[in-house]
Amino acid sequence: MNQKKIFSGLIVVVALSAVAWLIFSYKNASDELSHRESDKAVLQKDIEELRKEANSNRKYLEKLRKDPDFQDATARQELGYGKDGERVYRFPEETK
Repeated sequence: MNQKKIFSGLIVVVALSAVAWLIFSYKNASDELSHRESDKAVLQKDIEELRKEANSNRKYLEKLRKDPDFQDATARQELGYGKDGERVYRFPEETK
């Protein structure tokens, strides 16, 4: 009878330990999942912003390739080019 009580007590301790380990593992897995979902949402937002930027760059490049007036305006503004007989003045950029 005494051995039965010891064995039963040992079974209860092992079962409680297993349940505690399962609860601890579940909590860790749940926290990790929550963290990963948060990271996923941030990365999806970044992807969407990058897609918009790539689309905008694609449109800009297409316009630059096809529109001669836009090419001239961009060269004048970005590179400081001018037309024949035109004087181009460059001023230093202001810093705040």
